[in-house]
Amino acid sequence: MTWKPLFAVMIGLMMVGMAAAGADVSMGKADEFDNGTLDIRLPPTPLGEVTYFCGDNAVKALMELSRKNLPLRILPGQGLSQVTFLGVYRDTNGRVYYYIVEGPVKTETVLKDFIKNARHFSQRPTLRKISMVGHTRDWNDIGAITWKKVFIGTTMEMGVTAEFSYVSTTSGMTYYLVEIHQSGNPKRSDIALDKMTVDVSVPNEIPLSETWVSRWLPRTDGGPKKYYSYTSQISVDGNLLGYSASASTSEETNDGITFRWKVKSREIGRDVEFIHYDFVKKIWGGILTRPAYGVILDANPTVIVVSKRNSAKLSFGAQAKFNIANRMIVPTDTLEFEVEVTPVSVREY
Repeated sequence: MTWKPLFAVMIGLMMVGMAAAGADVSMGKADEFDNGTLDIRLPPTPLGEVTYFCGDNAVKALMELSRKNLPLRILPGQGLSQVTFLGVYRDTNGRVYYYIVEGPVKTETVLKDFIKNARHFSQRPTLRKISMVGHTRDWNDIGAITWKKVFIGTTMEMGVTAEFSYVSTTSGMTYYLVEIHQSGNPKRSDIALDKMTVDVSVPNEIPLSETWVSRWLPRTDGGPKKYYSYTSQISVDGNLLGYSASASTSEETNDGITFRWKVKSREIGRDVEFIHYDFVKKIWGGILTRPAYGVILDANPTVIVVSKRNSAKLSFGAQAKFNIANRMIVPTDTLEFEVEVTPVSVREY
């Protein structure tokens, strides 16, 4: 597909070569894994450090990583006990990428997916040159988290990827750009995605005078014949950072799938919730519609968070509903995690 700004069908997994990785929670020397049945080769070391963990080791590794000096840290929570796979990639610039899975998994399958994503992450630019009031500033990449949940005998999968960048201002405040990719993956031809919800919030214990949700895209409700797209346009008026978007409209996506979305907030500055729903595919020349059976769908909202501190904490919550053979709607469990963003360990240019 060529239509990418909001909505895309994700192509099947690419098979890539990989090299041995560690299973011990100290992230040190590599150990044997799965009785040596996996023929895995990791990328060359110049790309950075790659490690992975399964089962109880994954949970232990996440707990240990939460105590390390990393630009992104997954804070301990109830959801960690459900984790069955963890992949961690750290590049030579200090950026970090997490690949986390809850639910039944095949180690070789998720490991290959993790390595593919780590390779893509390694190719992300470390900064974006942004011109602000005649001065060029660097919008620095921090890292990313991919968190997936697998449900009901691996027939459904829902995931969230959050990508983090930041820029500082002369006032001492730090602005964080959080680009979100939420996907729903029905793994049978009689299952369709019905609805996806993702929420980004500042934890209640943090005063809004210290950290707050500043802006987000999309701003308002929409659909089914409109979609939004955006390009990063950063501007500054004094110490105030602005983020603008260029909007586009279309009669429908080029695969005939339409949708609607809503944007809600329980407390302005504290949280924002994005709801994408009513996914349908037009058939018979658009005369009729039906659920988009077997199609992986992706929604891409964006949030800007402002913090007066050297770090910021954010909570994420996501859920999906699937339509099974047009007979029942099945909701997933909520995917929840909390992140602390501390970019001081990321190399600046």
